[in-house]
Amino acid sequence: MPLFENHVGISVSINKIRLVELVYTENEFFLENIDEENFEEDLLPNFIAKNFFNVLHKSFQQILSRISISSKNVSFSLDPEFFQIFHVPFDTTLLKRDLIDHLKWELSKIKPSLNSGDYILQNIELKKVDESGYNQTAVLALHRNYFNSLIEFCKENKLDLKFVDYSHTASNNLLRFIKAIKGLSGLSVFKSSHDYSFMILDDFIPTSLIKKESVQHDTYLADVKTKINELVGHRSGLSGFLFSFITGSTIKKADIDSLNKMFDLNFKILDPFAVIKTSETFSSSINIQENTNEFTSAVGVALRLF
Repeated sequence: MPLFENHVGISVSINKIRLVELVYTENEFFLENIDEENFEEDLLPNFIAKNFFNVLHKSFQQILSRISISSKNVSFSLDPEFFQIFHVPFDTTLLKRDLIDHLKWELSKIKPSLNSGDYILQNIELKKVDESGYNQTAVLALHRNYFNSLIEFCKENKLDLKFVDYSHTASNNLLRFIKAIKGLSGLSVFKSSHDYSFMILDDFIPTSLIKKESVQHDTYLADVKTKINELVGHRSGLSGFLFSFITGSTIKKADIDSLNKMFDLNFKILDPFAVIKTSETFSSSINIQENTNEFTSAVGVALRLF
């Protein structure tokens, strides 16, 4: 089996799916297809939407009525609203099975109202910049109903499921194509319908992950800034951010202006199509130049190899 294969990436928000298809030819990935479809009704992740499969499948069929995909491999990125996220210290000597059991126990203590057995857990080991600190991991908990629905979706559409990722993590895959920031520390921001996700990165590796609802915007950003300053202040390796990127959906100029003012940085929008060329047979039913950042996580998860 070849290492690189054609791959469909689908990002799922609470109100829309966005699809890209990447084909691998001549030792390079090319964008073959791109499309999006609004849901007839918004999903309510906090209530573990039982209609998730039906909404997703119907929207996908609408896309297939406009374009034709050739890839059998598919991966999904889900927005922050679908995840429970928490941080815990952990023992690096634990075997994978023991680590998962430990994280489930931590989830039951941190969120006692949840049944830890109902969740699929993925952990992101955070880079320890300060050697005097503890080893920490960010834990992403996705309800099994969503994961099982994605499996059912793939069976129904004769697709091979490869990965299910957090949209911010998937988007950060594209940062590795920006050679100028290799080895530097910076701040990455993902904006979804109701949440902001912040990651402090050091040479592309997360050292911290913060997710909160963006209800009271100014107050919220001030709280995040305080938290980030606390994290940076205790980690001598992160004396300042040398890059800052934002991506996701519904990003307005006012959002970027607020971030720039609050953090005294110059945020750039992460454009996925700046690193991916279109194929000669490229097909799109939408204007690819409009809101390109909304497809970042779909492209990012399609580029994931391991």
